[in-house]
Amino acid sequence: MRRALPCLAPLCLALPLVAAPASARASGFDAPLIGSGQSGPVTDDAAATWWNPGRLGTLRQPELQVGAGLVFGAIGYQRDLRGQYQFSDNLGFKTPIDPADIDPMKFGQQQKVRATPVGPALDLYAAIPAIPDRLVFGVGVGIPYVALLGFPKDGPQRFAGQSIFLAAPHTTLAMAVRAHRVISIGAGVSYVLGTLSLSKIQDFGAVDLFGDSLSRPPIGQANDFGANAPPQVRELDVLARPIEIKQAIAHGISFNAGIALQPTDKLSLGLVYHHGANLTFHGKFRLDMNDEFFTQDLAAQGLQYKPLVTGKTTVRLRLPKRITLGAGYRISKRFGLDGFVSYVFYQDFDRIRIRLSSPDLAQPGLGLGPDNDQNLIRNWKGTVNTEINGRIEATEKLRVSVTVGYNSPASPDSTLDVFSPDGHRMIVGAGIRHRFSPRFALLADVKTQFIVPRTNTKSDYDLGNGRYTMFIGAAMVHGQFRFGTPGGKRAKAKAKATPSRPPSTAPQPDAAADDPAATQPPASEAAPASDAPASRGGPGVGGPTPPPPPPVPEPGH
Repeated sequence: MRRALPCLAPLCLALPLVAAPASARASGFDAPLIGSGQSGPVTDDAAATWWNPGRLGTLRQPELQVGAGLVFGAIGYQRDLRGQYQFSDNLGFKTPIDPADIDPMKFGQQQKVRATPVGPALDLYAAIPAIPDRLVFGVGVGIPYVALLGFPKDGPQRFAGQSIFLAAPHTTLAMAVRAHRVISIGAGVSYVLGTLSLSKIQDFGAVDLFGDSLSRPPIGQANDFGANAPPQVRELDVLARPIEIKQAIAHGISFNAGIALQPTDKLSLGLVYHHGANLTFHGKFRLDMNDEFFTQDLAAQGLQYKPLVTGKTTVRLRLPKRITLGAGYRISKRFGLDGFVSYVFYQDFDRIRIRLSSPDLAQPGLGLGPDNDQNLIRNWKGTVNTEINGRIEATEKLRVSVTVGYNSPASPDSTLDVFSPDGHRMIVGAGIRHRFSPRFALLADVKTQFIVPRTNTKSDYDLGNGRYTMFIGAAMVHGQFRFGTPGGKRAKAKAKATPSRPPSTAPQPDAAADDPAATQPPASEAAPASDAPASRGGPGVGGPTPPPPPPVPEPGH
């Protein structure tokens, strides 16, 4: 059968058009932890640079927070073939396919595959009060979007994806203005550096341009190829070509803005907007064409491909916008609750736009040039993300936190695949903060997410049907450093309100650990110096004050 259709191979040049990331951005790729487990839209720490720049306005002394740890996970998939497929070494291009050519073994549940990603997690955030109680600057470097997956190269998921690495570090400069003791407003600008690498098996039978070129003269071969091709003509060996995109880099700009409200000492509110970013990745691709059907069989007809086709690629996608509402309430001296609800605009990410360019792709005889464009439809939907955190002051130095949450899925059944293993996601986390001194605290956190196992039976063209499981998490340690002493009107008012007490060599209570200014009385309250001249044993050298002289008796007494 292969020799009966030798003129078909030139059209395969169109296949690279779909060799794009099956899902270069999915809700499953949100980093599980940004800042520490204590950070959030109503939290007073330097990570407010990302979470809510308005909250920076509440900080009264310079602060540096540095973190390191690991992101880890386990993603499982068992494909369930629900359509009919011909034997993979056939070349049946048009339905109906002869029943004798249908592979009875290519049906039902396939081999289970698993990815166990592990990668580093790093961040750094700093806050610098410029005008006490008025103006605070923040700077931060973090990775809010990351994905690291690697599945078996020959697994049943290979037509959706084999491996992907995606990271989008954000470097943010922020500023907050404290307009009133109740309200602070802030905004930040982020430079986004994206990096993308991926590999998959590209099925030429799913490429529109391939099917269109095949059906037109001079070939005139009827076929069902294209984006809407039925399973019967998909996943044929000769049309299954490995492709890689290597080290594609993107640059983008984003911004965030937030309002922090403090109506009472116990209640905190926050509203934040993140704009997302448009990213265009520029990289290189490698397409394996090392099959005799492409390298030899058509040589006599003047069409011959190199065993390896290389060129340039661009991949365009959008990181989503999001709106977050946060609230916190201190129920008692030792216990408080805070949390947030976010709406993430994943519906903006409806498609991925791909272009592959190489002179080796040009086929003048078929009217095909060196540039090939394709849109990969995703049709995602907006999600609701929510978390609730309980903070317990176990001692005056030790705080324990517990986190629970839920994220709704972004990927619909129709486009779900192994590069977007999304579902109803549950969040569980725990952390501690130990303040060793007023200037240094150590924070340790573990935060995990897992989806309720998801069985899909409605995947477009049977590409992603099957059962999905997902677990991702992060374990991080942060050092929190504070410098100087708190400034501003509130600190001065607190110092004035501090009652005068005699100097003592006893250690200060731990309750003052978060406020260096509270560890000693203000200088204005120190004991007044004596006006008496210094003398041996007198006040000048710390000796006892001599008694007053006895009264002189009056005359006559």
